[in-house]
Amino acid sequence: MEFIRQMRGSKPANASSLLQQISKRAEDLTPDEQSKSFVVIDQIDGALKNRGSQIIFGRRGTGKTHILSYVAGVARGNGDVSCLIDLRTLGSNNSIYSDHTIEPSVRATRLIRDLLDAIYNKLLENYNDSQIKFKGRELHKALDNLSACVKTVNVSEFQEIRQKTSNTELASIKTNLSMNVRGVDSSLGAAGGGKLERGDQLETEMIVRGNPRLSINMGDASKSLRDISEKYNGRIWILLDEWSSLPELLQPYLADFIRRALLPVQKITVQIAAIEFRSSFRIDFDQQRVGFELGSDISASINLDDFFLYDTNRKDSIIFFQNLLFRHLLIFSGKAGLAEKSEVAVVNAVFSQDRVFAELVRASEGVPRDFINILQMAAMRSGKAKIAMNEIRAAAKDWFERDKQRNLDDNSRAKYLLNWIRDRVIEDKKARAFLLGADVKDSAIDFLFDERMLHIARRSYSSKNNPGIRYRVWQVDYGCYVDLINTAKAPTGFLFPEMEISDVGDIEVPEDDLRAVRRAILDLADFDRSLK
Repeated sequence: MEFIRQMRGSKPANASSLLQQISKRAEDLTPDEQSKSFVVIDQIDGALKNRGSQIIFGRRGTGKTHILSYVAGVARGNGDVSCLIDLRTLGSNNSIYSDHTIEPSVRATRLIRDLLDAIYNKLLENYNDSQIKFKGRELHKALDNLSACVKTVNVSEFQEIRQKTSNTELASIKTNLSMNVRGVDSSLGAAGGGKLERGDQLETEMIVRGNPRLSINMGDASKSLRDISEKYNGRIWILLDEWSSLPELLQPYLADFIRRALLPVQKITVQIAAIEFRSSFRIDFDQQRVGFELGSDISASINLDDFFLYDTNRKDSIIFFQNLLFRHLLIFSGKAGLAEKSEVAVVNAVFSQDRVFAELVRASEGVPRDFINILQMAAMRSGKAKIAMNEIRAAAKDWFERDKQRNLDDNSRAKYLLNWIRDRVIEDKKARAFLLGADVKDSAIDFLFDERMLHIARRSYSSKNNPGIRYRVWQVDYGCYVDLINTAKAPTGFLFPEMEISDVGDIEVPEDDLRAVRRAILDLADFDRSLK
């Protein structure tokens, strides 16, 4: 990447020549490039900088990694310490977390130990960084204590005493012993034995066996982290990315460790990036809670899926993606800079008309990664010419089939449901969206949302004539109906024919409100009957 920038020379680069160099994933950018390419979202900027711990929800490609990198940069700029941890890389052997032959408690303990180890290593990096004022003998001692917590191993033993005569076993007695060993590898074992004979007929045999088992003392870990935070004047930000990459069975255990060891520490802020329907933060065992509760233990007010859907927030969506494109092109323009000096100039240079760019924003459905991929595929189709409407629509269809539709092969019910929605909503009702009761739960709907084939346009909507019933407004992905545009089956409105919705406020429906709403409701029971 750096070689390409150096070879470009001093002449400013044109936006069109740089489109294919835009990175599709935040991980491909350096921390500095992530910071420079980040577009501030005014609605949540203040919340991101808030000291309170919180979860940031968003599907793949919505910019969660970018946001955590931005928060880390802001923290460093304020003189704080940031520990940005990618949970996909946790531990030396990630497959052990998914090994179902190992007890969940053992897998969870290893996961917690590995997270604690990652936090320690990040804090140590900050301690050794000459540009960060995270120093001092007392702080070094507190870091050593945290390291000791990581290395603590609990050895569970049992002692068995057997007494028997020459013909009959008389008794078998077991007692439990436990001990803590620091620095012992978990693969080691312990065994011992003894034998005592009394007379000719009675003998006593004692056997001691045990296996070292990892054990995290949450009290010690929390105390060590509290000591570190108290010996440092600033705040410690622990930023956990890719939460949903962890096995869902283990997530509540890690959440429980965070609740007990991290959240009580006043000068530590925890931010977690997660996918809404792939995350589990709590599980209950006989009225005993493991994990944390959203809202009471940790905030969960930020959801990136609520922003920049073109049909519900047209003006802000266009401005956001103009800034995103301009900032990304600036990064890859090198020292020579970009020939186009503004966001509007870039749009005019790359697209044949303003409405072509607006169609690209609509096709991306508020997801930055989809925006970049559709843009690059359209640019390939257009060659050296400006991108036209046909290129956007063809690229959106290709992207939908390549990245989204193929994921349906492993979920037949979701596949049939999407086809059924296309028939019932788009072709029959000429609409792009539908209503479902806010309390309706369906795994296929969740899957289609997770894979970005359905989008939430409104999380809560009620009919004027039926205010007690709440609905969720779902929108069908652009790629699902793009091939119907300019045909007799093309959708002509949002929930109803010839209907659009405003950027702000409630959805406006026709005069016969209740009848129209009933027509827009999707009956999943009808779908299940059709399967039978």
